[in-house]
Amino acid sequence: MNKILSFFAICCILLVSSCTKVDEEDQKNVGTLTLPAASFYYTGNEGPAPATVTFHNTSEYSDQYKWTFHNGSTSNEFEPSFTYHNNTGEDKTFLVILTATDTYTGETNTRSKSILILPSN
Repeated sequence: MNKILSFFAICCILLVSSCTKVDEEDQKNVGTLTLPAASFYYTGNEGPAPATVTFHNTSEYSDQYKWTFHNGSTSNEFEPSFTYHNNTGEDKTFLVILTATDTYTGETNTRSKSILILPSN
């Protein structure tokens, strides 16, 4: 009976010890979580409207993207293009927003930029 109790006690100690090590390891990993960093640049706005602008995604630590354009249009492409029209006779600025998401952690990051579009000829 004594041997059974001793064996049971040793098993319990090993079980508790292994759980503690796992918890400690998880605690260490929390400090190394890398959050998404939304980032992009664009090309194609050099001439007069209509101007098709291509967005170049340079985001890090993310695997899902949502682009929101000035008129409420959206895209989930990695690097979309969007055609801007400007019939105002003056230079016009449009806002574009990129939301980058790490689907594993659910963390997001947003970056926005204003794009200058020249008027139509």
